[in-house]
Amino acid sequence: MTSRLKIHQNLFRLYEHYVGEPDSSSDVYGYWLFILGYLVAAAGVLVFVVSYAGDTGSYYLIRISTVIAGTGGSIGLFGLVLMLPVRKRAIQASVVGLVIALAGVVFSAAAYPYHWRGHGMDLTVEGIVITSIGVGTLGGVALLVPVVTGQRGMFVEEEGQTEDPPILTGDALEGAQFAVFRDEEGDWRWHVLHLEALAGSVESAVTRPEATEGIERVKSQISSAGLMELTTSAFRLYEDRDGTWQWTLAREDGSVVGTCSREFDQRDDAEESVSFLKDRGPDADVIEIEGAAFTYVEKRDRWYWRLIDDERTPLATGEAGHRSQERAEDAARTFAQRFERARVLDVDGVGAELYERNDRWSWRLVDSEDDVLATASEEFDARRDAEAAVEALLPEFGSASITVAGEPKHELYQTGEQWQFRLVDETERVVARNPDALEEYTEAKRRTEQFTDGAYVADVVEIEDAEYEVYPAGDGQELTFDESDDLPARADGQEATADGGVVTEEADEDDRPEWNWRLVTDDREVVAASNEPHADSETAATAIERVRQQASEADLIEFENAAFQVYEADSGEWRWRLIDEDGTVLADSGTEHTTRTEASQAMMTLKEQAPEAELLEIETAAFELFVDDNDEWGWRLIDEAGKLVAEDPATHPTREAASAAMDRLLEHLDSDVRTMDAPIFQPYVDEDWHWRYVLPDGEIVAVDAEAYPTRDDLADQLGDVREAAASAKRYMIGEVTAQLYGTDEWRFRLLDRDRETIADSSDSYADREAAREAVTTITDHAEDAPVFTIEDAVIRLESADDWTWTLVDREREAIGRAAEPVASKADLTSRVETVRQLAPRAGRVDFDVASFELVAGEDERWHWRLIDENGRSVASGSETYATPEAAREAVGDVRGLIEAASILEIDSVSFELHAAEDDDGWLWHLIDEHGTTMAESTQVYENRTDAREAMNSVKAQAPDGWITFTD
Repeated sequence: MTSRLKIHQNLFRLYEHYVGEPDSSSDVYGYWLFILGYLVAAAGVLVFVVSYAGDTGSYYLIRISTVIAGTGGSIGLFGLVLMLPVRKRAIQASVVGLVIALAGVVFSAAAYPYHWRGHGMDLTVEGIVITSIGVGTLGGVALLVPVVTGQRGMFVEEEGQTEDPPILTGDALEGAQFAVFRDEEGDWRWHVLHLEALAGSVESAVTRPEATEGIERVKSQISSAGLMELTTSAFRLYEDRDGTWQWTLAREDGSVVGTCSREFDQRDDAEESVSFLKDRGPDADVIEIEGAAFTYVEKRDRWYWRLIDDERTPLATGEAGHRSQERAEDAARTFAQRFERARVLDVDGVGAELYERNDRWSWRLVDSEDDVLATASEEFDARRDAEAAVEALLPEFGSASITVAGEPKHELYQTGEQWQFRLVDETERVVARNPDALEEYTEAKRRTEQFTDGAYVADVVEIEDAEYEVYPAGDGQELTFDESDDLPARADGQEATADGGVVTEEADEDDRPEWNWRLVTDDREVVAASNEPHADSETAATAIERVRQQASEADLIEFENAAFQVYEADSGEWRWRLIDEDGTVLADSGTEHTTRTEASQAMMTLKEQAPEAELLEIETAAFELFVDDNDEWGWRLIDEAGKLVAEDPATHPTREAASAAMDRLLEHLDSDVRTMDAPIFQPYVDEDWHWRYVLPDGEIVAVDAEAYPTRDDLADQLGDVREAAASAKRYMIGEVTAQLYGTDEWRFRLLDRDRETIADSSDSYADREAAREAVTTITDHAEDAPVFTIEDAVIRLESADDWTWTLVDREREAIGRAAEPVASKADLTSRVETVRQLAPRAGRVDFDVASFELVAGEDERWHWRLIDENGRSVASGSETYATPEAAREAVGDVRGLIEAASILEIDSVSFELHAAEDDDGWLWHLIDEHGTTMAESTQVYENRTDAREAMNSVKAQAPDGWITFTD
């Protein structure tokens, strides 16, 4: 008995026990709906009271209480309507009213409080109106319909009411009587009485109205019932109430032995099913499956195997057909052996497969559908080497940049702890790179930006031997040397900077750039540089002329210890100072003297305190060679006033090296002067031709990546470099880069840091985005990708909408697959383990065209079913047995019944007259047009004539019989 039927019975019995006998189902359901509505409404009121008593101030509780109370009130009012003597249309109207009322409650709750009583959109009226319409409809039905259509209604008579008085007349006592009584379960059953009990109901009714309805149906149809006499078993073929065709197999005593396993849309289909049973059933064998079994079926001259469990559930099927059943059996055994030891392969997105080819190992990436995405370019001597290579790469795939071949690009990459960049043109050639390693990524990024910004318009400047470059100082305090150097103070008292220049007041106040100069050779060695910034390029050029003049007249002064200097200041006065060997001022005169003699006399006073200090008298400009605290040598140019005019931008390990550096200044003293206010490409020769990209401040940002055989070749290809640098996108490159390439069809390749191909895509794609999606699949899943090899076979888990598996060999040939998909991976994993356990021990079962199968139900009782060669159930037994042996014995009887059975088509109400069990008397049944037994004889008659007379008596008397109820 279903749970729904139990609830139905319990509601009726409670009503009968506490209220009384219901007149209809509406009385019962209306009463319980009223009780339910009352309780729900009371709960809503309670929530409302509690929310106010607690002073919560919560609109949420008020809204909830309103919904609960409104819903309960509407349901309760609807229950009242059901309890009234109303007709079907009135109930339909009340359902509409209930829906409207509930909609009004929900609408009002949604509007409260932000759109209620002056707030927001103010939907107060609309909410009240909708709820009122619904409640009004319910109330109108409750109040008006009984007046109009009730038992004493003004306009409509009560259904079934006649003018005849309810009395028995004349020969009424000779008619039949329907005696309705309760059975042991408390349900209603009935007998037809005419002098004695002649017939009884087969099924019980839960309520009195249902029992009455069944009796009325018998009374209305019994008079037209025909007669069918069963002398053998028979197939009853009939159309069900829902319009489908079915059949049952009945013994000669009318008891049902079996039924069809499915419903048929057409009568011919049902007849075909009966014919199949008649033809195949008598000779069908009984099969039994213990655990699992392989079955074999022939389709279109090919044989296929299938693995089923003991409940006939398909577990696995063969992928390919075979020329004979023997070969299909061999394939099934091979499947069982390989499945037992096969690894489960769960590729979520992407996996890495190791494979052997020509005694060499390599790897390839496959997706979750086992399609090969990319194949490695390198081969290895051993599988372990291939495994180590792909395991090292997989974590790097996740951070791989995706580039497009044919598009210029700046690639920034890390080597060790340092950063590099390179420029790749549209032909995938590396045409530029950074000259030296950088400490930070931001520095590499800055250099690529500088290259991109100026390369397209940069001039090409070739330096012959050396040139003076006049350039803007940037922030006005360009630092050319080490900031820790101790440098001499200026004679005029200005603050010294690190390069020997000074910071002027104009440099702080004027936004215009300050200018410096430097003398550089063709290999960018800085021979000399300005020691102070200048207001403009012309001033810087003038300073260069002054250096030329001073240097050409300068004498060489050398000292290894401290020295006194007497010099003439710019004001014409004379001063002195004491400097150490690296030019640091240790002391000075502090005051100015009108003559050299006065300055010398003042100096001599201090010289007595430093007797080892040399005495230097400066009458013209002079070169000074000095050694610093680090025992490094350098030179500087001092004018006749003792001011620093120029100095060596570098230090040297020996005096000879410093002297040679000074000589280079003298050698290139008359070089050309060039203003450099923008970056330049500087070509130069070092066996072959090269170029470097130089910023105005002298920083070399980029150099060529390959040599050029001639200057013309360099000039021709420099234009391509300009265009590539100007349009290049910037990418941060890791150990692996994915590059898309193609035109009509697109592919991808995986490159290492040196742009060598690691792997290439195995298939082409219709467009760039499809190729990018394939790469994204790799980058998103590679880090967790399993590394596997197929030594014999693997069980591949697959998912689309549902989950399934396929057993494949190393050549990707399918050996077998799941017979049916399942909803989740967990279910699939469980199914795989079931197959792994059952397949090796599975026996063989030959399904003929038809076979009987014994099946145990949930109650552990056995029944039979007949299945066709495809394993589909054709018929099921209606009776159950305690043991499989009893069920097997019953199958033997069923075979005989099928063979002897006639076919009866039931298209109207009929009496069936047939012999009782063991031919001990006669019985009859009343069958409706849908094959349902409406009534049966209450006793077994000794002979056919007595049974027929009783049947005819019921047929004649029952239509006019009256109904009596007995509790």
